[in-house]
Amino acid sequence: MKQISKVIGMSLLAVTFGLSGCDQENEEQVQQASAKTVQADVVTVALGAVPLTSVVPGAVVPDQKAQIASRLMGYIKNLDVKVGQEVKSGDLLFSIDSGDIKSKISQANAGYQQALAALKDARLDYKRFTKLYKEDSVSKQQYDKIKLQYSVAQENLASARSGLQQAKAQLNYANVKAPFDGVIVQKMAVAGSLAAPGNPVVVMENLKSLSVQTQVSEDLYAVLRNGDTAKIIIDGIKKPFVGTIYTLVSAADPKTRTHTVKLSLPNVNDVNSGTFARVIFKRGERQTMMLPESAIINRAGIEGVFVVENGHAFFHMVRTGASMDGMVEVQSGLALGEQIVISNNQDMLNGDVVETPQSAEPVNAAKGA
Repeated sequence: MKQISKVIGMSLLAVTFGLSGCDQENEEQVQQASAKTVQADVVTVALGAVPLTSVVPGAVVPDQKAQIASRLMGYIKNLDVKVGQEVKSGDLLFSIDSGDIKSKISQANAGYQQALAALKDARLDYKRFTKLYKEDSVSKQQYDKIKLQYSVAQENLASARSGLQQAKAQLNYANVKAPFDGVIVQKMAVAGSLAAPGNPVVVMENLKSLSVQTQVSEDLYAVLRNGDTAKIIIDGIKKPFVGTIYTLVSAADPKTRTHTVKLSLPNVNDVNSGTFARVIFKRGERQTMMLPESAIINRAGIEGVFVVENGHAFFHMVRTGASMDGMVEVQSGLALGEQIVISNNQDMLNGDVVETPQSAEPVNAAKGA
């Protein structure tokens, strides 16, 4: 009875395998019968280089920033500039009440006129006594005394002239002008306030010359050099910028243990100081499989590529990684040396025949990585 059961079981198993083999052969025949021929380009899976990067936060800072103060003590007037207003070099920013300065100029001018009259009188005495001394009509002591008075009068006039020029120069400082083209970013006083030397009245920045400043860790600082470039992404700007490192501060912040790095920015519009930025530094490379973006297709939410085997295309699921310069990293699902379809693959099906145009040159998948 057991032997009969064994025989029946083996017979059923043989029939099952036979049927499955027939089904597989029928499926392959159906695929081959429905397969179409597709003209497509293929590439060979090869290794490419992907940069190792570090992303750090930063901020846009102006290369020129000035706190404008008065050199004179006095009350502020004509402070008409507004925050956000653009000014040109030489434009009037504010004035200082010049009443005291004009009074000092009048005093200095009076002293100058007195010194000028004294010198004129001393010159006449000097000429007269010089003639008398030559005629032996006065003693040498008297002549030397008149000569000394004449020299003192000359020095007094020079001192009075210097004082007058200095007083007049102070009047030039009563009108404070913009030192460069820029934008008013802060007002720290109002008209009528008392200005004093060293106390800023307005702050202005040059928004045509901007940089990005960031703080980097010690290990990243060790691999950076002046002249290196980095990608800069600024909030609100779609296209990233390329900045060049021009300042590396060797002294670390004692609290954060980070180093200050500054990167130059090209001439940009609609970017203000203080805007948040991300700086992407390159710190090396790693080898990985790279394919053109056109090779990756999506079927039912699954990413994959068509691999050419014996002239036929077969869909392989892949896991992708970083993208750059039109290339995509493939982390798994492929092997080096496999042939991958990179064109006319959107409507391709398993089993389709792939023909490469004779005029097409071989393409290396590692190019552009």
